[in-house]
Amino acid sequence: MRRLAALAPVWCGVSWTSLASAHLVAGGAAPQEPGEWSDRLVETILIVSVLAYSVGLARALARSPGRWPVAKWRVACFFGAITVLALALLSPIDELADVFFAVHMGQHLLLMLVAAPLLAVSDAHLIFLRFLPLASRRRFGLAVSHIPGMKQASHMPVAAWLACGALVVVLGFWHIPAAYDWALSHPWGHALEHLTLVITAIAFWRMIVTSGRRRLSPGMAVMMASLVGLQGAFMGAIISFAQHPLYAAYAGNSLNDQALAGVMMCIPASLIYLLSSIWALARMLQNKPARG
Repeated sequence: MRRLAALAPVWCGVSWTSLASAHLVAGGAAPQEPGEWSDRLVETILIVSVLAYSVGLARALARSPGRWPVAKWRVACFFGAITVLALALLSPIDELADVFFAVHMGQHLLLMLVAAPLLAVSDAHLIFLRFLPLASRRRFGLAVSHIPGMKQASHMPVAAWLACGALVVVLGFWHIPAAYDWALSHPWGHALEHLTLVITAIAFWRMIVTSGRRRLSPGMAVMMASLVGLQGAFMGAIISFAQHPLYAAYAGNSLNDQALAGVMMCIPASLIYLLSSIWALARMLQNKPARG
């Protein structure tokens, strides 16, 4: 078991370095495009995340052989999320997203409704902390605990509503035509768009999946998921039924492309938010004390 734990980071490092090298070779001797640096940044973040996670997991398993620091399915969720992020941001999907609005919408759905929930349930922070020595973990914990309002936020419903509000604001802002077109015309702005969407989505889903433990009741989780779902459905309807192109970047495309993007935002997204509401409602009913 210790040998396997020690080899885990090496295997992950070699595999991800090979993927990154292959991506670089695919570009060959072609001149660097404006968005190339963002691809390098994404590759670096993903590779560093996998290596840090693997080292933390290996250290935990070496310290307590056979005793996983988190459930194995949570480990699978982390690596699944990394795979989805790579698929959305480094595969041909990213290039097609610059051409077709529907593909760009699909890319956002992968980031916010697949990768973000997987990261939210993975408890990856517990593994990342194992990457640091014990003394460093203690110093980090003390530093975080001394941030004003941090202790209160970890147990108060206001933190959950702030996370929900942040997602609503970020999602709404980046779908304003002027902001959307600006992000597409500036590679670093496009990277910022994706980063803020992923971070706020992770925070939101973390509040949903941990409802009933500390800061958020399952009933409030149902309300939050429903509100975000309604926002997505409303925005999707506006995009679908618009009689003219809303975004200059896709003005040359058929209106069918825009309508499909709106349908994707409305139906699949609303379905996932509905399922999360049903899940939270089921938890609330299970925890409800019986009368009699």
